[in-house]
Formats: sequence, structure tokens, C-alpha cells
Amino acid sequence: MTCTEKWSSCNGLFLLGLALLAIAFNLTPLVADYVEDGRPFYNSISCYEWWLPGLVGGGLLVLPAVSMTLAARKNKSCNNRIGMLSSSLLCVVSIIGSAYCTLISIYALSKGPLICEKGSNTLDHCDYTLGNLSNIQTLTFDLAWFLNDTCIPTSPADDNVTAFFRDGLPNFVPDFEIDERSQKIIHITVFAGLATVGLLQMIVALSQIVSGFFGCICGTSKFKKNRHNSSGNDNRGYKYYNDSD
Repeated sequence: MTCTEKWSSCNGLFLLGLALLAIAFNLTPLVADYVEDGRPFYNSISCYEWWLPGLVGGGLLVLPAVSMTLAARKNKSCNNRIGMLSSSLLCVVSIIGSAYCTLISIYALSKGPLICEKGSNTLDHCDYTLGNLSNIQTLTFDLAWFLNDTCIPTSPADDNVTAFFRDGLPNFVPDFEIDERSQKIIHITVFAGLATVGLLQMIVALSQIVSGFFGCICGTSKFKKNRHNSSGNDNRGYKYYNDSD
């Protein structure tokens, strides 16, 4: 195994772990929303959890590069120059996805949870347009929403509707309420984690671009079958050879 293959193997494993972590972070507020009220899109913690920065940006857009990178290793189907080059090209998509994850997360951190930004937990106040991100350079990151008790209390939920959903799923939806402080903690933990994961994914993806580029130039190692030994017997054996040979 050449150094570029070992390098690619480490990059692939790191990207896989980071992608799973991004998906888990993004699912946290979505699951919390559902468990609290028994239905999605109701009493959401943030508008930006529904932009799916972890599920799409840090997850789905990273997984193709993970698949190709792990396949471009010793004894795998893509263990050749084309496979290494393909892993580099797919990492460009991963960088776009991780940049989206980081950008949305930073913007969400600056705005705070929905209860602090709009004084409500309903998605009616959310504007899902990328134009909102154009003024990101004007945002302040003093996290006043987290340090001060300035959020407007949530309006009470419709008890009849909530009860209906709870009665429909009695074993899956426990009866509890996420208070303002808990919403703040979930919000800052999720989006700070997603921003960190996105930055790490960009670094690892850039590393794999370099690794795949050198692997394409220098070649990779493969297993070559040697069926006959010196005595003439049909004996299965293997040895390494470089695909540039």
C-alpha cells in the first residue's frame, strides 16, 4: 500500500465520522420538536434546522466522496489512478456541502433560536431564501440571546391538537415541554457543532484532493495473482505491483 492510499484511507474514515456526526447534530432539534408536540413543523427551535445543513450539506453531499475515497484503497475496485482522481473531484462537492453547513450554522448562531429572534416558535416567521445570507458580514456574534434573558415567552400550544397527537402515539411521544433555557442550549450546541464539523470536513476534503492528485500521478498498489510457483504446481499466491508498471 502506498502512502497516498493510507492517506486516502484516513481521510475517508474521518469524513465518514464527520458526516455521521453532522447528521446526528441536525436530527437533534428535529427530534426534540417532534417529541415535544407529537408533530413536525410545530414549535420549532430554529428556522435553520429546516435548512438541513447537517443532513444535506454535511451529510448527503459528503457521502459520495467518502464512498469513493474508501474504495480507492488497497484491494478495492477503485484502487487505480482514475479512482484516486475521482475521489478528489467528489471532494469538491463535499467542500460545497460543508461550506453550506458552516455558513448556515454561523448564521443561525448569530440570530439565536426562533423564540429569541421572533418571539414565537412557529415557522410562519421563517423566510427560506438564500438572500437572507447576503448580509452575513453585518451580523454580530456577541451571543447576547444566550447570555441574557431577553427572549419573549412562547405562546401556549393548542392543547386539543397536541392531546390528539399524543393520544395517537402514546408510546412514542412523552409528555414534556422544552423550556426557553433548554432551547437556547440545544440551539447553540447543535449549530456550534455543525459549524465545527463543516470546517473540519473542508480541511479533510482539501487533504483528500491533494492525496488523490498525487495518487493519480504516482499510481497505486494492487494485488496481482501468481498462480504457478517455481515447481510448476498450481498454487495461488499474491504479490503487490504498482499500476504504473
